[in-house]
Parts: sequence; structure tokens; C-alpha cells
Amino acid sequence: MTRNKFNEELKQLLNSVRVMGVNLEDTLDKVIANLEQKDAALAQQIISDDDNFDNSEVNIEKQCLELVLTQTPVATDWREIASCLKLVGDMERIADHCSNISQYTLKLIEKEPVPLPDNFMNMLQVMRQMVYDSISAISENDLELANKVIATDDEVDNYFAEMRQHLTTVMQQKPQYVPQYVDYLMIAKYVERIADHSTNIAQWVMFVVKNELKN
Repeated sequence: MTRNKFNEELKQLLNSVRVMGVNLEDTLDKVIANLEQKDAALAQQIISDDDNFDNSEVNIEKQCLELVLTQTPVATDWREIASCLKLVGDMERIADHCSNISQYTLKLIEKEPVPLPDNFMNMLQVMRQMVYDSISAISENDLELANKVIATDDEVDNYFAEMRQHLTTVMQQKPQYVPQYVDYLMIAKYVERIADHSTNIAQWVMFVVKNELKN
């Protein structure tokens, strides 16, 4: 394989990662909107579509292996290929959590509606921006965006800690709503995990660009 052919296939690999990222953004927007809309059909669709992300991860892994097996990559190539493997793993986990959240959305649909927890939508929007920024950082090898994502992770952690305390108080005051607020607490935990995976993606972008991982 010529170097030009290798570069072309590496470009195709990176494009596959970007397409997976765009699809993930679309799914995440549906998940967040549905936490307010409570549409059972949409929740079921999100859960079913999770298989598409599993397939994307497998296909990208195959592309990575083909690149490794057909030509001995140089050091910078290895960083990009290895990072793609890690990136798609984190994106697939985010898709899994989107499915998990939708399963809890279905549970909430079956129960009496309750007010959303304090700052719940704010936490979701901060997480959403982290995902968008991390995926943009992949496309542009943008260190500034990657650093922004890493710095924002604490904000989501703080929202989760505050929400956990708030929901503990609410459940004591309104025990009849404990099942609903347990569901919201589980959703918030998945939101926190999505933020963590976004941080992982940003760290791998830094590894590609600067050959270093930020703790």
C-alpha cells in the first residue's frame, strides 16, 4: 500500500468517527427533548437504535485493524488509530447511556407526573454541550475545545451532587413520589457518566495533537 493510499484510508476512518459523532449528537438531542415530552414511541426508537452505534463501533474497529495490518504505521499514525479505537468506545458508551435514560423515561411515563428536579435541565444542557464540544474537537483537533470539555466536567459533577441532596430532601417530604425521583436520580447518574465519557474523548484528542494525556 502506498503512503497516499494509507492517508486516504486514514481519512476515511476519521470520517467514519465523525459520522458516528453526528449521529450521537442527534440521538442525544432526542433523549433530552423526550425527558420533557415523555413520548413512549420515541423512547423505544432510541433504545432500538442503540444497535446502530454498536455496529458503527465494530465497523470502525475493522477499519483500524485493516490500517494496522496493511502497512506499518509511524508513531503519529499509531496515535490517531489508537485514539480512534478509544474515541468510538467512549461514544458507544454514551449511546448506551442514551438508551439507559430512555428506559427510565419509559418508566416515568407509566407513573404520575412530578415536577422536574431543580437544575435538572441545566445539568442536561451542560452535558449536551460537553458532548458537542468533544465531537467538534475530534473533527478539528481543537485543543481549546478539548480543554474546555475537561474543565466543564466538574460543573456536571457539582450539579449531580446538588441534585442528589435535593432529591433526598424531596423524597423525605413527599414519600409518595419516591419511585419517580429515584428514576430521575438514576437518569442524573447516567448524565454524569456521559460527561465523563466526553472528558475521555477530549483527553484522547489532546493525545493525538500533543502526545500527552491530561489528568
